[in-house]
Amino acid sequence: MSLTLSDAIHLLGNLLGEVLAAQESPALLEAEERIRALAKARRAGDPAAAAQLAQDVEALPPTTARAIASAFTLYFDLVNLAEEVHRIQELRRRTRERAPEPIGESIGEAVTALRRSGVSRDQMAALLRDLSVELVLTAHPTEAKRRSVLSKLQRIAATLSDLHRDDLLPLERAAAEAALRAEVTALWLTDRARTARPEVTDEVRTGLYFVEHTFWDVLPRVHAELATAVAEHYAGLTVPRRWLGLGSWIGGDRDGNPYVTAAVTAETLRLHRGLAVGQHRRALQDLARRFSLSDRRLPLPAALAAWLAGRRPLPERAAYLERRYGAEPYRIALSLLAGDLGAAFAEDMTARLLETQPHQARARVDELAGTLDLIAGAVPAPLAEDRLRTVRTQIDLFGLHAARLDLREDAGRLAGTFDQLRRAWGVDAGDPAATGAERNRALEALLAAAPPAAAAAADPEGLDDLACETWALFRLLARARAVYGPELFGPFVISMTRAAADVLTVLVLARWAGGAGGLPVAPLFETLDDLDRAPTVLAELFALEAYRAHLASCGGEQTVMIGYSDSNKDGGYLASNWALYRAQERIARICRDHGVRLTLFHGRGGSVARGGGPAGRAIRAQPPGTVGGRFRVTEQGEVLASRYTAPDLAHRHLEQVVSAVLLASAPRSAPEIPAAWRVAMESMAQRALAAYRALVHDTPGFVDYWRGATPIDEIERLRIGSRPPARRGRALAVADVRAIPWVFSWMQSRFNLPGWYGLGSALAAGDLGDLHEMYRQWPFLHALLDNAEMSLLKADMEIAALYSNLVPDRELARRVFATIRAEFDRTHQAILAITGHPALMAGDPVIQRSVQLRNPYVDPLNYLQVEMLRRLRALPDPDGTGPEALREVLLLTINGIAAGLRNTG
Repeated sequence: MSLTLSDAIHLLGNLLGEVLAAQESPALLEAEERIRALAKARRAGDPAAAAQLAQDVEALPPTTARAIASAFTLYFDLVNLAEEVHRIQELRRRTRERAPEPIGESIGEAVTALRRSGVSRDQMAALLRDLSVELVLTAHPTEAKRRSVLSKLQRIAATLSDLHRDDLLPLERAAAEAALRAEVTALWLTDRARTARPEVTDEVRTGLYFVEHTFWDVLPRVHAELATAVAEHYAGLTVPRRWLGLGSWIGGDRDGNPYVTAAVTAETLRLHRGLAVGQHRRALQDLARRFSLSDRRLPLPAALAAWLAGRRPLPERAAYLERRYGAEPYRIALSLLAGDLGAAFAEDMTARLLETQPHQARARVDELAGTLDLIAGAVPAPLAEDRLRTVRTQIDLFGLHAARLDLREDAGRLAGTFDQLRRAWGVDAGDPAATGAERNRALEALLAAAPPAAAAAADPEGLDDLACETWALFRLLARARAVYGPELFGPFVISMTRAAADVLTVLVLARWAGGAGGLPVAPLFETLDDLDRAPTVLAELFALEAYRAHLASCGGEQTVMIGYSDSNKDGGYLASNWALYRAQERIARICRDHGVRLTLFHGRGGSVARGGGPAGRAIRAQPPGTVGGRFRVTEQGEVLASRYTAPDLAHRHLEQVVSAVLLASAPRSAPEIPAAWRVAMESMAQRALAAYRALVHDTPGFVDYWRGATPIDEIERLRIGSRPPARRGRALAVADVRAIPWVFSWMQSRFNLPGWYGLGSALAAGDLGDLHEMYRQWPFLHALLDNAEMSLLKADMEIAALYSNLVPDRELARRVFATIRAEFDRTHQAILAITGHPALMAGDPVIQRSVQLRNPYVDPLNYLQVEMLRRLRALPDPDGTGPEALREVLLLTINGIAAGLRNTG
């Protein structure tokens, strides 16, 4: 009998209890169970249980508190796995039951729907030509797990999947349960956090873990499904080879992270290439063994024979194989390719990138792909369409770089580097104080002129450390593109872009370094003002002859990134979302008017406040005409583990994304948004902005309240990620702190404020009938309110009140919390009135029940966190080494709350 979800959770919970009793003590298990029972009773409305829970937690010594926090945190890891495995089983069941019809939100269903809606063959061909979907991995590991922990969780998931089989023998079931017990024990005895702050390369390796263990096999599967669906409904059309891919910011994102240096970026490129080369090498070695095809049965075609002849004399390994298998030339050809990759794998790429001596890459993807195409064309179709086609697709999707590395830097630092270089080299760049058109003309002239002779010098004089490091990056960029190919890199992303000159500055620096041609540059518009200014900036760029010439070298394509994080921190949930919506419409219009092919790059995070939520729904809620078959999106650190640890769930997420992109890009006239709705939304956005800024920016002492009522100070001290939490040293103001710790701190303390605050004030002023109609018919508002509903459900004002009690200024705490609580109640009531739901998330009872069942297990972690914060803040030196035990408990609660809520920074 297969496991139900309830059975799986009980099995894992019982195993965890056994491990606690065996590895710690029966007394610890009893203490943990007592706290859990009190939390459940509190949730059931027992006021005495709440008081007793607080007393019990207050009495815990640090060692016991650590063990109990570990138990609840590990419990959520196991529950999350059980839910994921159950979801996979349900997906498989639905797929079987609907076969041969495709399931909902699948690629097959999307292509079927396009065909049935009248999309012609020519229209589909045009859509496929423009199709581009790319996921960009980023670090920000607010909840990122060590690779050691991830591998154990994967093994537990695999064993749970085995236990769902109906044909397991009793001995096999007993062995599976024993394996689970062993893995849970190993997890319990493994430190969840690193003993030192992770280095950037640690984060790079964690990102590549998902590339190797999930994306490497899942992306070709998704690619093949689109090809199959298109062949079924549009016979004769073929899908592009490289419409689906991966990017990464990890090791290339320098904005505010002093640890991402040119040397670190060079090492990141080596790790990327090493993974791809190693994976392809193993695949080709396997293919060589499979292709034991005799040339007496399958003669070698002339082109392949000529290629093989051109490789003589053969390297030692290939010569040995030829002596043994002289009649099997396909095996020899594939072994030669594997040998080429072996030589490339042994190369010290980091050193090659950082030196200036001439060098040529040991392996090129075009030769690899071309030879495989010759083999595919020579062998029978069953062989060509089996493992060989998968390997060939992997070469298309991952190249020899695994994932394109984006580079990101702040516009101000780039401008500062340019100014130092022009002064050091005596370059006439016009009036340094010039702005607007005058500044653009000066930079355009530099793009047309030859680079300064001094640009060839290895170490320019007269630069400060920051400028030296930035210039080293551009030198590295030029050398890497020249030696290993431009495909190593995605766009150069400019944070805080505010003018056309910010983009032109990057091109001038790249030209001086020798690597501007074909370099995609993506301005990133983040704050509300920047989003509003974005169309003007783009129009100025597109009007410049030099920039048009550069766009031509990039295939007429322009990537524009929009930031969900800083816009929310700047203006709150509703105003931010509306600003993003309007900016996308206007950006797309500017690009269409200038004949530029646009890719909107969405800087989404894991939380609703930072653009999170169901990806398919988010894509369908984009303004009509802005997707155009091209979708690029960040996948943040905590999202990687939740979406991409299990390959089947990764596949489901990706097919939902691709399905939504296809449907959102259908060549049909989208219904115009009624003008009255726009007026209403503009009015509501202004009201929400006023409410948000009145609290966050205009309330005296609000920053003190935030620092007291959330664990932000402690998050800054913890070894969670390589990036500092603030842009300019220790954050003293909301404007200085990064959006991720801003959102993360409010989520941890259960306010979840960035995901809803200001919305209630806006909705309460609107007409209920109109809002109900807008919710039903406008995907944008529907998604916006549904996501806010989720944020409200995961928030908890009673738990938040415990954190508010930590604020030293009690009058400040009373006033601010009363304001927040009132807005929470307004938002709660307004959303239920508009959606017609009797309770939050009643429209999705599965999620609603999951959150309700998790709350009694999350609450103890919040109580523990509040108590640890109280103790830490009472110490004379919270930064000393003495409080290390308390900080360890705090880190465990942070991980546990994130895992329990499944929605963090």
